[in-house]
Amino acid sequence: MGKRGNGEGSIYYNENLKRWVGQFTAGYKDNGKLNRKTVYGKTRKEVATKINEKQNEINNNTFVDKSNVIFYELAQKYIDDRYNSNIVTATTYLSNTYALNRLKQTNIYSAKIQDITADFINKELVKLKKYSASVIEKEKFIISNTLDLAVLNKLIYNNPFSIKKSIIIPKSDVPTREVDALTVDEQKALVEELKRKDYRYKEIILIALYSGMRIGEILALEDKDIDFKNNVIHVNRTLTKSENQKIIVGTKTKTYAGKREVPLFPQIKCYFENVPQGLIFTYNSKIILPVTINSAFKRICKNAGIRLDKYPLHRGEKIIQLNTSTVHTHMLRHTFATRCIEAGMQAIVLQKILGHKDISVTLNTYTSVFNKFKQTEIEKVTNYLDTF
Repeated sequence: MGKRGNGEGSIYYNENLKRWVGQFTAGYKDNGKLNRKTVYGKTRKEVATKINEKQNEINNNTFVDKSNVIFYELAQKYIDDRYNSNIVTATTYLSNTYALNRLKQTNIYSAKIQDITADFINKELVKLKKYSASVIEKEKFIISNTLDLAVLNKLIYNNPFSIKKSIIIPKSDVPTREVDALTVDEQKALVEELKRKDYRYKEIILIALYSGMRIGEILALEDKDIDFKNNVIHVNRTLTKSENQKIIVGTKTKTYAGKREVPLFPQIKCYFENVPQGLIFTYNSKIILPVTINSAFKRICKNAGIRLDKYPLHRGEKIIQLNTSTVHTHMLRHTFATRCIEAGMQAIVLQKILGHKDISVTLNTYTSVFNKFKQTEIEKVTNYLDTF
């Protein structure tokens, strides 16, 4: 039996724990039984103070029963707090909210925080295998960071994700898509087509092709971002979405690593001369939407004979155009990166230019390209050794 302190039945000393223990009642459980809670402390006075604080919270209706905190409630608080503190953009906020909603397909979403163990997480994560690896990574991010917040608020003692090898991230059933870049011949065909005709958005397409910048980053460029003295483009922001899904010019880049300096290559230098103040690329004084550039790029590729699908699009009996849905503007970024690797650029340099937060992102994204380049270099050595 524990040793009771000064006749107070709710506070006693536990010999096994070597700590003072206090018990108090926080209303009733769903089954009608008293909801008894326990606090601990190094001294009886500390425990008594904790009990008084809890009783005041109960009287003021501010008491939170830690055993009843549900995962999705705390996860939503984590997501909201990051957005309200300007840590993330509206686009990231919406992305995180979608990730949380996807967790409704698992029992994690409505589970009590204190019931979420490593085994429980592993069992539920398997249900997400139908999604891509990137989606599974987002779900892992939400779960792990929510549990970190739970530890911070002393709802649980540790986060299972912090225990090495305790969490098994399932492999996606969705095949990993290889980087889709234009071949050298396709790139030449694209450039020739842009020279042949004065397309409305050709400068934006060429800037993407010769800089590796994302379309949203190019469309958010201002005159002050162009540094002719140092021959660099300062990437400080990108187009993003507001809470109501409207495209706006953001105040930051996609990630913290996205804020960077991109070389101002000679091939695109002319497109930044005599630019207007403020946003460089607009149409009728309005923001140009990325989808507009994507549609233009598809039409240009069609005219250049690039990636034409074998089946046409019909309107009744009439063929209206060949479907070029396999091309998209992000291919321009991949094409730039591929040419850089083929030219022998080191991965660490390419990482900085592309704005990847970690070199592993660059290596993993362009694994097939690096491997192909590696094989080409080995063949060069082999041919050279044959000369001896």
